[in-house]
Amino acid sequence: MVASGFGRLQGGSTEVYGIDIAGSGRGPLVLKIYPDEPEWGPSKERLVAGWLKGLTPPVPEWLRVDESRAVLPQRIALLTLLPGRSLRHWMAEPDIDHAYRQMGELLRRVHDVPMPAYGYVRGHGIDRPRSSNADYMTAAFEDVFRRFRDLGGDTDLGRNLQRLAEGSFHLLNESHGPVLCHDDFHQGNVLAARDAGGLHLSGLIDFGNARAADRLFDLAKALFCSSHEDPRSRQPILEGYGEVDHPDTGRALWLYTLFHRISMWCWLTKLGMDAASEDGPGGLIRDLREMSFPRLNRADCP
Repeated sequence: MVASGFGRLQGGSTEVYGIDIAGSGRGPLVLKIYPDEPEWGPSKERLVAGWLKGLTPPVPEWLRVDESRAVLPQRIALLTLLPGRSLRHWMAEPDIDHAYRQMGELLRRVHDVPMPAYGYVRGHGIDRPRSSNADYMTAAFEDVFRRFRDLGGDTDLGRNLQRLAEGSFHLLNESHGPVLCHDDFHQGNVLAARDAGGLHLSGLIDFGNARAADRLFDLAKALFCSSHEDPRSRQPILEGYGEVDHPDTGRALWLYTLFHRISMWCWLTKLGMDAASEDGPGGLIRDLREMSFPRLNRADCP
């Protein structure tokens, strides 16, 4: 195969390049370059993409993974290029609500993939699998509150949020079983295109965060991230996702959103950003303070 075109693709935190292949009859390919850590990143994405084979709209096919550094001095993967552009490109379109409803429908289909246990996914599968959502999430909350303290988070705020979270831990027993969770589902990882029928989703990408968890864990993350990009997205995503069989959906989403906000604060702080500022990245501290009041924040409920 001979490359007839090569160029950097927009979006994502890793280097991604489009490759046109001359005279092969094959569509364009993607070269994805992975950072040194985690070393199992390429294998994980190939594994998760295989679980989602046949999804509509589709996911890329990982054609080759090279972790040997023999071809290039980095870990790389070669995969198919999906049509369309990230949904961020289309957010000013008049029918964006229609695309957001499709996002909810797509997330629901991802959650149709059952998993054998709860846990974070690595290159070999589920790492340290847990048999119950309560066991998995109780440990996850303990870890995220510990990281919040270790990274210099406000002691009183952290203590109050942990107390409130633990008061809702009984809801962790209401999971209907572990499902495949994207855990980074937002406008940047959903592709869309326009045709005569209007704006439609054309692909789903980036599986580096994937895990096996409760479906509401992932729905809360999707609403949290997508609403940060565009507050208009929340309601149509919920409408597209459809009814959830849970005794207290609002409180469960509140609990999982708390986990995701603290996790995001820890990640940004570790990257060296001033996430401790009230007006820091994404207003996370401001939002966490609002969640610390002993009432259900209406903004976090469907």
